[in-house]
Amino acid sequence: MVFKPLKYIAHNSLSFTSIFYRCKSMKEFKQAHAQLIIKGLPHPPSSLRPIISFSALHPSGDIAYALLIIFRTSTPPTAFLFNTVIRGLARTRHSDSPRNSVLVFYRMVEFDLAPNHFTFTFLFQACANSMAFNLGQQFHCMVIKKSWVIDGFIRNSIIQFYSVCRKLGDAQRVFDESGELDVVSWNSLINGYVKNGDISEALGMFGKMPERNVASWNCLIGGLVRFDRLDDAHRFFVNMPERNLVSWVVMIAGYAQNGMPMEALALFREMQLLDQEPNAAILVSVLSACSQLGALDHGKWVYSYIIKNFIKIDLILSAALIDMYAKCGSINMAIQVFSSSLEKDVSAYTAAISGLAINGRSEEALRLFEQMKGEGITPDSVSYIAVLCACSHMGWVKKGFCYFNSMLDEHGIKPELDHYACMVDLLGRAGMLEEAERFIASMPINPDNVIWGALLGACRTHGNAEMGQRVGNLLIESDQCHDGRYIILSNIYAESNKGDDAEEVRRTMRRRRIKRVPGCSSIEVDGVVHEFVAGDRSHDKTEEIYSVWQEMVREIKNFGYMAETRGVLFDVEEEEKEAVIGYHSEKLALAFGFICTEPGSMLRIVKNIRICNDCHSAIKLVSMVFNRKIAVRDRKRFHHFEGGSCSCMDYW
Repeated sequence: MVFKPLKYIAHNSLSFTSIFYRCKSMKEFKQAHAQLIIKGLPHPPSSLRPIISFSALHPSGDIAYALLIIFRTSTPPTAFLFNTVIRGLARTRHSDSPRNSVLVFYRMVEFDLAPNHFTFTFLFQACANSMAFNLGQQFHCMVIKKSWVIDGFIRNSIIQFYSVCRKLGDAQRVFDESGELDVVSWNSLINGYVKNGDISEALGMFGKMPERNVASWNCLIGGLVRFDRLDDAHRFFVNMPERNLVSWVVMIAGYAQNGMPMEALALFREMQLLDQEPNAAILVSVLSACSQLGALDHGKWVYSYIIKNFIKIDLILSAALIDMYAKCGSINMAIQVFSSSLEKDVSAYTAAISGLAINGRSEEALRLFEQMKGEGITPDSVSYIAVLCACSHMGWVKKGFCYFNSMLDEHGIKPELDHYACMVDLLGRAGMLEEAERFIASMPINPDNVIWGALLGACRTHGNAEMGQRVGNLLIESDQCHDGRYIILSNIYAESNKGDDAEEVRRTMRRRRIKRVPGCSSIEVDGVVHEFVAGDRSHDKTEEIYSVWQEMVREIKNFGYMAETRGVLFDVEEEEKEAVIGYHSEKLALAFGFICTEPGSMLRIVKNIRICNDCHSAIKLVSMVFNRKIAVRDRKRFHHFEGGSCSCMDYW
C-alpha cells in the first residue's frame, strides 16, 4: 500500500490509531509511529495495540521494535500488550528470548500490572522453545510461592515445558499432582514421552486416557512414525474414530520419508476414494513417493491436480515438483517447472542442479549454479553436494576441487562428511585411487564407512585388488551389517582369481547372518508400478517376460553382445553363469515394458542398486536394435540409452 494518508493525519492520537489499523507492513507502522512521535502526541494503549501486535506476532514483524516500545514508552501499557510481547518472544528460538521475556515481565511488575494465566503460559512457552530449564523452573517456583492459581492453561504449559526440556519425571509429577486434568494435559504428557522416545510409556498413557480427541491420536501416530514404527502407526491410524487432514499428512509423509513409497501412494489413493481434499504438505509427500519410484504418471497427475485446483505453488512445492520430474527422468519438464516459477530460492535451484547432474547434464548444472550465485542467492551445503556430484559424474577432478575449496573460502561453509565422500567418489571414478586414499588421510575429521565404501567401489571398478582387499577387510569389520561391503569384496577376490578368499567372505556373511538386499527394479505402466527382483517368477506375465527377454538376447547377440560373467562366483559352467546374470531385475522390467507398451515409446526403469556392466552393455544394444529410448535410474544416477549409446558415456 502506498502510504499517502500520512499527509493528512489529524492532530490527535485517535486519528493515529485508525491509521495504525490500516498499516500492512512494518515500514508503514514505523512511518506512522514516527509522525506520532514528531507531533509530540501521547501514546495511549489503544494506539499502541495494533503496532505492538503486528511487531510481535506477524511473520514479517519486528520483535525488537515491540520491545523498544514497551521499554521506552512513558504511558503504562495494558497487561494485554505485555502478554502480546511475551507471546511474540515465545514464538522465537533466539537465545535472548527467555532473558527478554524476564525483562518484559519485570517491566510489567514495575507498572503494577498483575500477571495472569496468559502471562505465565507464554513465559513457559518461551522457556520451552529455548530449552531454558533453570529459568522455567524459577517461574514454576514463583507461581507456587506467590500462590497464583494454576489453572488449566498454566498447568499444561508447565507440563509441556518440562517435557520439552526432557524432564519427564517433573512433567509426570505436575500431571499427577493436578486435581483436574483435561485432554490437553494428557496430550502434553503423551507428546513429551513421544518426543523423548519413550513410546511404551506414551502407549500406556494413551490407553489410560478417559477421553481422546483427534490431536491425541495424531500425537501418538506421529511419534510412532518418527521412531520408524510404521506398522503400529498404521494400526492406530486405521482405528481412529475420525481423522483430520493432519492425520493423513502424518501417515503419508511417514511412509514417504521412511522409504515406503508404494504404501504412501496407496494411502493417498485411499484418501481420494474418501473424497478428502489433500493440502500442499500431502502433495509434497506424494511427489516424494513418486520420485522414489520413478512413477512419472502419478507425478504428472499431481501436477495436473495442482493446476486444476489453483493450488499455490510455493517454494517447497516447487522444489518437490522439480525433484519429482528430475528423478523420474523427465529433466526437460523439471527445468520447465523451474523456469516458470515466479519465485526461486536455494532449494529450487539445488533441486534443478541436482536433477541436471544425475541426468548426465553436468555442464548445464554448473551453469545453473553460477546463475544462482549471480542472482544473489547464497548456496548451502546441499547445493555444493549437487555440484560436486555433477563434477564426479563427468570426471572433472580439477573443477571439483575448485568448488570444494570455494565452499569455505567464498561462503564460509565448512565441508561435512557428505562433501568429503563426494570428493573421494570423484577421485575414485577417475581412477586416482592413491590420491583418494591420501585425501582420506588428510581429512580434518574421521572418515565414515560411506567414504571408505566409495573407495572400495572404485577399487573394484578399476581393478585395484590390493587396495580393494585392504579397504574391504577394514569395512566388513567396521560396518558388519552392510551387505554391500561383503559383496564387493567377494567380487574383487573373484575377479582376481581368488575363489577361496571370495567364498570365505561369503561364509563370513552367512555366519553373521547378513542378508543380501536383492536387486530390485520398478517400471510404471499405465499408472501402475510393477516391481521385479533378480530371477523373479512371481509376476502373472512371467512366462511371457522370460520368453521376450530370451528373444531380445538372441537379437542383440547378432550385434556383438556377450554376457559378462567374471563377477559370478559359482564353480559352474559358463552357460550357467550366463543364466545367473541373464535375469537381473532391470532386464525383467525391460522385457515387461516391451510387452505392455507401444513400439517406439520411452521406457523408464528405477533400480535400487548400481547397474552392472552386463546389464549396461545389454540395454545399450537393446536401445539400438529395437529403436527404443530407455532410461534406467540406478542408486547413483540416470542412464539414458538411445541408439546404442548411454548418457553416462560408460563412465559410472
